[in-house]
Amino acid sequence: MGAAKQEVEDVYAVTARARFFYDSKDKQRERAMAMGAEEDGPRLEVGELIPGLPDDVAIECLARVPSRSHRRMRRVCRGWRGAVGSAEFRRRRGAAGAAEDVVFLVQAVPAAGDGKGSTPECALTAANLTTGEWRRVEGPGEAWGPVPLFAQCAAANDGRHVAVVGGWDPDTLRPTSDVRVLDVPAGTWRRGRQMPDNRSFFGCAGGDGNIYVAGGHDESKNALRSALAYSVAADAWRALPDMSEERDEPQLVVAPGGVLAASGYPTEAQGAFKKTAERYAATGGAWADEDEVVPDTGETCLASVRGKVWAVGAGKGGVREWDGAARAWREVADGPPGMKACVKAAGIGNGDGAALFVFGTVADAAEGSKYSAWVMGAGGAPWKRVPVPSGFGEFVYSAAAVRV
Repeated sequence: MGAAKQEVEDVYAVTARARFFYDSKDKQRERAMAMGAEEDGPRLEVGELIPGLPDDVAIECLARVPSRSHRRMRRVCRGWRGAVGSAEFRRRRGAAGAAEDVVFLVQAVPAAGDGKGSTPECALTAANLTTGEWRRVEGPGEAWGPVPLFAQCAAANDGRHVAVVGGWDPDTLRPTSDVRVLDVPAGTWRRGRQMPDNRSFFGCAGGDGNIYVAGGHDESKNALRSALAYSVAADAWRALPDMSEERDEPQLVVAPGGVLAASGYPTEAQGAFKKTAERYAATGGAWADEDEVVPDTGETCLASVRGKVWAVGAGKGGVREWDGAARAWREVADGPPGMKACVKAAGIGNGDGAALFVFGTVADAAEGSKYSAWVMGAGGAPWKRVPVPSGFGEFVYSAAAVRV
């Protein structure tokens, strides 16, 4: 088991008192009743996950092992594999304060030499905001090729899956309909069913186990009104009703009550971004006009934070929350200190522990990089600068967050 075994043994030593407490017959009966009463999510298989420990104590131990060892843990035995992949494991990590926030970025790769005349490259970056580690995510294999240029990534909001969708083939510079699905805890990839069409610069966001795609343009550069939804569990696409307007390069946000498609521009108005938005509600099965939602087109990033739509920009009052009932923005906080313009923003987690991640350009070029990152607790905690290691300070095309 190597390093994973040592990590679990360290946790086991800390929980020695809990082991003694749970060994009594009275506590065994209480434990059995408590585990039998769980209604939410799959149950764990009965058996000794750690010899000499009841399974509910063992899962508490396993839940405290850092995520970097989860892939190795899954190889120890079938019991550990099932435990690490369960919803109960994720709940225990959250309750124990051991969950880690990881932001996935489709990011440009620094060009070798002066970069002149070479085709730009993209990669998937994982920024662990809890541990401070930044790394390139290994691809699914040479047969799949590198991450397509301008690809979009989105988290399904099921606690484990991130999808990389579309983009341009770096060899042909033509749009691709490829879908790659990453199981974050397992560290494994699978091919998803391809998109029904080849489109570029579409809006993309995830929620409720689905990845939503809307707008963009076709291979003739005609802006699109069509929208799609991909079920990660069923590996299937379904068509959604068309939006009321063409929206090339829109921003997509999934929040309770539906999917918000904001900004973008029609075919005849290349680059003239709108301030309008429309919302798709699954209950009604149609798109409804939201009027002018985007406060500053081209300089504002939208994200879903604690089930609300937030707008992130620079300067005083730069972070705002959309009040759909009042059709107005409410100021939440100033923009990140030192940020010149927002490039991408992503909400992390839910409830009191939710946070906002921002990647943007810096105002002071003397800081050594054109881009930087910040994170802020959604409950009003101050901004924290996130150190961006050398080699990761390039442009970000897409961002998605998972609490592991």
